[in-house]
Amino acid sequence: MIITITPSILSISASGGRATHKIRNNGVSRLAFKIKTSNNQHYKVRPVYGFIEPNTELPMEIVRSEAPPKEDRLVLQFAEIPPEETNPQAPFQAAAIQGEVIMVLSAV
Repeated sequence: MIITITPSILSISASGGRATHKIRNNGVSRLAFKIKTSNNQHYKVRPVYGFIEPNTELPMEIVRSEAPPKEDRLVLQFAEIPPEETNPQAPFQAAAIQGEVIMVLSAV
């Protein structure tokens, strides 16, 4: 897989909480990424957009507000970009998505 998220599953308290995961670019190209969740009301993710260089990793913070237990999803979409690109949103505005990673968000 070009991009991996570690740990690959989030199990968090339904009463709310915070977790940090790592996004890793295992490829040889610079990538732009966009992160979405199936439940924006209860989950906040940082960063939402960004760049990740080859063979590096970045922290991703996930915050859940108090709400009833439920299973949701986080989707990280990515696209290869040239070194001169400065806008991480550009590939997604142009519908140039090359792949995605899906992560289960489980509030218990």
